[in-house]
Amino acid sequence: MQAMLITASLAIFYVVYILPRTEPASKIREQQAEKAKEDIHQQIDQVKKELSGIDVARLNGFETMFSISQGSIKIQYLDSIIRFWDKQMRPAIAAIYAEDKAMLTQDKEDWLEAGNRYLQMASFLKGEDKQWAYTRGKTVFETILKSDPENADAKIGLGVCLVESGQGSPMEGIGLLRDVVDKDPTNTRAILQLGHFSVISGQFQKALDRYRQALAIDPKLDETYFFIGDTYAKMGETDSALIFLNKYKELQQEQAVKDQIDLYMQEIKIKSNNKN
Repeated sequence: MQAMLITASLAIFYVVYILPRTEPASKIREQQAEKAKEDIHQQIDQVKKELSGIDVARLNGFETMFSISQGSIKIQYLDSIIRFWDKQMRPAIAAIYAEDKAMLTQDKEDWLEAGNRYLQMASFLKGEDKQWAYTRGKTVFETILKSDPENADAKIGLGVCLVESGQGSPMEGIGLLRDVVDKDPTNTRAILQLGHFSVISGQFQKALDRYRQALAIDPKLDETYFFIGDTYAKMGETDSALIFLNKYKELQQEQAVKDQIDLYMQEIKIKSNNKN
């Protein structure tokens, strides 16, 4: 049902670009945004039918109080609705309500929360669902940058959306990330993302340079050891890969994570032996 929710809303967003231009583009986008919002909430109503009676009653209570409340109390009930969908493991719906919250508060942090929810969700999705998440994230980050053009977090988010969604020029997205680093050479989030994109494009040495740059700035970025090890593995440099993956494993607290790293290192060894 969640996939239906995402796919249906994505189709509506695409209509913006294929409808005949009989009206001003801004008016068409406004009309389609309203139609998309209406359709999304219709889909949410369908999802509700899958909930238990207790959960439906709890959600209906939050929604009723949200509709009749004002000011900060209204926002508190919207937060309750967002947490409800988080607990139901429905990140798409939670992200939609997070965006609704940002539209109500017009608070920069709320906009960033909504945009980052779409980004995080996109990493677990495929195909049109992934496109939908990046499209929504792109819209949110663009909204932030209209009022705060130098917001580094929004630039990073928009850069990722541009590269990953295929909308516009990927170099435009990478340019946003580079701009962040040029203005703040210590922004490890932008540096790591540039490293990830270097891996995707097969520029492994550039990726390693970026990862090491981030690690030099903040030695507590444990995940960077994994990124370096994984990059070496892609390069076929098994010994170096195992060194960094072992380092990452040593820094982990959860046994389940350590076990996964062991499995990955075993796969790397097997692949290396098969080549020899």
